[in-house]
This record gives sequence, structure tokens and C-alpha cells, in this order.
Amino acid sequence: MKSIKVLFLIPALFLMIFSLSQCTKEESEKARKEALMLSMVNDINADSLEADVIWLQNMGTRFALADNHRSVAVNIKNRFAGLGYTDVSLDSFLVTKTYRNINYEQWQYNVITLIRGTKYPDSLCILGGHYDNNLVADDPFKAVPGANDNASGIAAMMEIARVMKKNNFSPESTIMFAAFGAEEIGLLGSLHLAAEPYEFSQKIRFMLNNDMIAYETPNDPNATAWCVNIIDYDNSHSLRNDAETICTKFTNLIYINDNKYYKNSDSYPFFRYGYKALFFFSEQSDPNIHTLNDIAENYQFGYCSEIVKISCALLADKN
Repeated sequence: MKSIKVLFLIPALFLMIFSLSQCTKEESEKARKEALMLSMVNDINADSLEADVIWLQNMGTRFALADNHRSVAVNIKNRFAGLGYTDVSLDSFLVTKTYRNINYEQWQYNVITLIRGTKYPDSLCILGGHYDNNLVADDPFKAVPGANDNASGIAAMMEIARVMKKNNFSPESTIMFAAFGAEEIGLLGSLHLAAEPYEFSQKIRFMLNNDMIAYETPNDPNATAWCVNIIDYDNSHSLRNDAETICTKFTNLIYINDNKYYKNSDSYPFFRYGYKALFFFSEQSDPNIHTLNDIAENYQFGYCSEIVKISCALLADKN
């Protein structure tokens, strides 16, 4: 009888040891991931964001129909290449547009940068934002600084790309940094990519969009009052919940969910094509938008860096 009991006990003992080993392995992986997320979030730098915004602002104009629109896209492409990324390209699409009674037919360009996934390379997570801008009153062909709208969103991508490279981040799914052209004349760059997402058709896990993320009440001495608006869609409520958890855990921000402007940026086309999307947006209304006062000195890059942390940590958490 004793030998029979021993025979039953041995498999049970091995099962217990195996279970403990698995728990330890899962806990160890969770701890490693948390440490990596924290390292990347801590590397997000307000001065770096401001420098990238000023670099974009100094291009003169980034109006989609201006003669320099391709050189703007090439400059952004080269900037990502300078960060050490080799899978960088221009994604062209033809635009026909009537603007101020003049007809234009032009090739426009999205700038696409990829970090290929190590486990699911055909599955895609997108971080996006548009690089073009427009003016309400003045001549956008001459000058459009567009610091908050939306150099701030492009700077967010560049900064996250920088810290991912610095921390040797290897995602399970492919991450795409998508700098969209022609947003201001109809969300045309994001519409193009959502409809024709390279080899990732029907395999987009989610899209994160940053647009106008640098404006807060000027000279606000109380950073604990800083607030971000996390806009979601009918199919992305759970993703918003994850973003809110990350916001609380990794930033000094409070958050709201006001979906008034859900159609007004590059996240909307992805929702229209059935993909989950979130839109990170400053909670305060910016009086400088589409004017010549949309310049870096009117914005708070400490605040901007807090919003950027959400996208960075969410991409890492989901990979």
C-alpha cells in the first residue's frame, strides 16, 4: 500500500513543482515587462519633444498643397532613419482637391516607420499623427508653424521611437509609426492607410492617435490639475480603459472622456474601417490653432511629455 501511495504522490509533486515554476516564470516576465515600461516612460523627455516641435515649425510651411510638401515628408523620413530605423518609407497617394477656387492634383505622402514584431510580425499596432497644417486667415502657402497642430503629435512618435531604440524594445507585434499627410484637407492620409494597410490587411490590432497634445493653461503652477482627453469609439471602450489605467499608473495626469471631436482626426478613418482606435487630445481648447501663433513658445512640453507616456506604455503593455 505504501508503494502505491508513493506512486500517486510523485506525479502530484512534479505537478506542484511545475506549477510553481510556471508561476515564477510568469511573475518574472511580468516584472521584466513592468521594468522595461517604466524605463521607457522615464526616458520620455520634454526638451527632446520641444526640440522636435521647433524643428518641424522651422520648416516654414507644412501646408499639404504647398510646393514643399514632399520635402517635408522626406525630412521626417530622414529623421526616423537618423534614429537608427531602416524600415522607413514614403507611402504615396494621389489627391484631387479644390482649394480657394483652384484645382490641385498632387501626390501626397505618409511617412511609415516599422519595428517588425518578433512573434506576430503580420499583426500591427499603429501610432499615428499628422504633420500638415493650415491657417484660417493668413496664406498657408507662405508660413504655417503648426507647433501644437500637429508637430506635437509627430514629436510624440519621434520621441517614442527614440526611447524604444534606446531600450532595445522588441515588440511581439509589428509597431508602425505613421506620420500622415493631408489631414487638414480631409483626413486623406489616414483614410488611405486605413483602406490599404500594406500587408497588414485585417490584422490591425489597434491605432493610437496623438493630435494637439501640448496646450495647457499657460503658466499653470499646479501640474496635478493637468488633464488629457482620451477619445474612444464604439469598438474601443476596453482599450480606453487600459489607457486610463496606464495614465493613472505612469503619469501625473487626470483624464476625461469627451468624444465631441471623435471625427476630427486620423483615428476616425480606422474606426470607420472597423479597427480599434484611441485619440489623445489636450483637454483645454487652444486659441492658437490655425493661426501664426501656433508656435512652440506658447506650449507646455512637460505636459506634452505626460501624454506621450501613455502611448509609449500602452504600446509596450500590449506587446
